[in-house]
Amino acid sequence: MEVYEFDKCLLDRLEESMGVLSWKDEVIPASQVRSEWSYYIELQIEPAGWQALWKIPRVICEELCIRYPTVVFGYVEQVIFKDLKAIFIIQAVQDEDIHLPEKHEVFLEDLWPTKEQENSELNIERTADCVDRLRFFYTHVWMPWDNDNDDDLNWVEKHLESRIRFCYDLRKRTMKKTLAAHVRKLLTESKYLQQRREYLELGLTDEDEGDLEETMGKTEVTDLMRLHLRLAMIRNEIELLENPEMRRIFQEIKFPEEKYFNENEQNDISSEKKLGRIYFVMAPCTLDQQIYLLQIAKKRIPKDALVQNVPTLQEILNSCNNYDCIYLSPGHHTVKFLENMADGGRLCGLTTDKEKFTNSSDYFTKENVSISSSDEESVLFVFERSFTIENIVLDCRNVQTGILVKSGTLCLRNCILIGDGKTSTQQGIICHKGTSVILEKCIVERFATGVTVMNESLLQLKHTNVLNCKIGIDLSVHSKCHFDNSKITNSLNNAVHVSTVFKPQNLNARYTVLNHLEEWEKNFDAPTPFIGECQFKGCKVNVFVQNVCNMIISRETLNVLRANENGFEIPITKDTTANEECVIKSY
Repeated sequence: MEVYEFDKCLLDRLEESMGVLSWKDEVIPASQVRSEWSYYIELQIEPAGWQALWKIPRVICEELCIRYPTVVFGYVEQVIFKDLKAIFIIQAVQDEDIHLPEKHEVFLEDLWPTKEQENSELNIERTADCVDRLRFFYTHVWMPWDNDNDDDLNWVEKHLESRIRFCYDLRKRTMKKTLAAHVRKLLTESKYLQQRREYLELGLTDEDEGDLEETMGKTEVTDLMRLHLRLAMIRNEIELLENPEMRRIFQEIKFPEEKYFNENEQNDISSEKKLGRIYFVMAPCTLDQQIYLLQIAKKRIPKDALVQNVPTLQEILNSCNNYDCIYLSPGHHTVKFLENMADGGRLCGLTTDKEKFTNSSDYFTKENVSISSSDEESVLFVFERSFTIENIVLDCRNVQTGILVKSGTLCLRNCILIGDGKTSTQQGIICHKGTSVILEKCIVERFATGVTVMNESLLQLKHTNVLNCKIGIDLSVHSKCHFDNSKITNSLNNAVHVSTVFKPQNLNARYTVLNHLEEWEKNFDAPTPFIGECQFKGCKVNVFVQNVCNMIISRETLNVLRANENGFEIPITKDTTANEECVIKSY
């Protein structure tokens, strides 16, 4: 389906928001902002009857125990202007395994009006533009803590222009890449925490607030306190970063220029050949243990390579963008959200490669090298260049996504990715369009979706096991998957889920179920997306092939919606004039 999108420059966005919030010559405090928007949409938006796609937020997917992302199609029965919400009636779902109530109360900014409408008398373009203005404001300008602002202050004068400029600074990459990634992570986390906080507080009334312990369990109370504390910490940092001058100072302190291996010194050592750059991150251990680990590394390091010790993995990743390899000693290493990984670099655990695992509790022994997030991040690692990870346990239990591959080739060798095995939305690896991921002698375990392979991407599994995931591998249109002595075991839903543009022999079928990959040619008059054969054991469905012709929405649109949710914004490709430009894109 086709949805409306609007490509607007900074001045457009500023003028639109000012038109909503500054039409009266009065101070607009934070508490009045929502009312001003409700007055505006009541004049602009169609009150009922228009059709749209509803992108279900991650927090609701978690509570409903459905996969993320999930998009459904329906129509607006009624707009609740005061609350900036709508009564949405679901007409069609993306997946037959999703069972949802027919009627929902949803936020308007989560709706994407479709180009085609059953009622041609509706002014759908004006409605779509109104929803777009509202979505931009509440996604990029309004912060979760603004409701707590002092009403004596003029919110519009203090925040509106600076927030919009801050948003466009992020999109246009005017700040250092590491800092931009850090800011996007904070903003994404704050939106999710706010949604989670609102959900926990939903059942409270004025009478209940006096006795919170009786109203909610101890776990919920602890979660609520933790959310408030974390939001307060994010607020302090974001308000600091909104100021360009303070942002520059913060960037110099938090993300300093490369301080290891002075280039002049390196040129003095060898002017004829470029030397390798090797780093050691050594956890505290005895001298004999250090010598033993260095002896292992010595066998792998070129003779003329430069080697330097670094206190922590986080420090070297923050301060260096050029290295051949980082060796990690056995033990637990922590990082905060990062996407500035060196092109062609490697992370390598110093292990003997002889460990055999019988269950997941063996992954976290002191003999293994493990990496986890130091906080509840949205993603553990993001790669935009080619990279290799070897002999490491990637602990993804407190992140929403383990690895996001945006471009290049990622090779995981003798690695383990493990999720929490609880939420319905956690993803192990996401391969964006045109990327390649190689898993060699790896284990991917306990995710809602083990590996998501988007359009025109390539996944290779060599001697790899995907265990205890609800969906083992999710393949989009025109993606490929190579299997070499690999297994998918105990998938609760589908071992392999395929979305295909090819029509099956039965044109009315919404899906086709295969027991083996080799059955593809018997059911589809099109090249198979698989090479090799995969072993399936204990899976509810081995291969589930979704008929795109009968799906309500293509995967390309879903990728656009997913990008917005994850905080990786679709870049603005041009600056328009002050005049509004409506773009209808076909996905």
